[in-house]
Amino acid sequence: MPQSTVLDEVVLSAQKLKLKPKSIGRSSKGLGLMHSNFYSYYEKDVDDRLSKERGMKFKIRRACYLQDLNFNITSNDFKSLKFRVNIYKVENGLPTDLIINQNIIFEIRDTYLGWFKVDLQPYDIYIKDGIEEIAVTIQWLESVKTRANSKYFALSTASSLTHTAYFRDKAMDSWKDGGQNLSFYLNAICE
Repeated sequence: MPQSTVLDEVVLSAQKLKLKPKSIGRSSKGLGLMHSNFYSYYEKDVDDRLSKERGMKFKIRRACYLQDLNFNITSNDFKSLKFRVNIYKVENGLPTDLIINQNIIFEIRDTYLGWFKVDLQPYDIYIKDGIEEIAVTIQWLESVKTRANSKYFALSTASSLTHTAYFRDKAMDSWKDGGQNLSFYLNAICE
């Protein structure tokens, strides 16, 4: 025969993490006088196979969930552009291994200019405590030109002694770095 038993009250308490929204990087476009082009005046044509990359080094001082990536487009000669977001570890001042293995692919359409946002929330990207620097880049995948000679796509930038931009002209090429501060930032929720 079932019996009822009265148990002592148990109180469970969970320590709440204090998560704070944080913007990491350069969220201003400045005067718009300097631009970082994917293709230069001297290059004859756009070659999608090269998979050029541009991005920035970010200092991450606490564990963070990445919410979105934002960058300011100042020049765009394309009906459609597809890019991939890559996030790398930084060792000895240069990007090394990918931190994420997900394909974060996005499209920019109709010669869009201005601030562009890539939503990262669906990918649940968590940068754990102890990783102090990461490189976030956008990698050129595919393009549809507006004209036969279209080749300009640029982000606003500024010279900087304290910030580092990364670029490479083709996939698997060596990274180059420069004292630039692209208008390129992350919104994150950090501990």
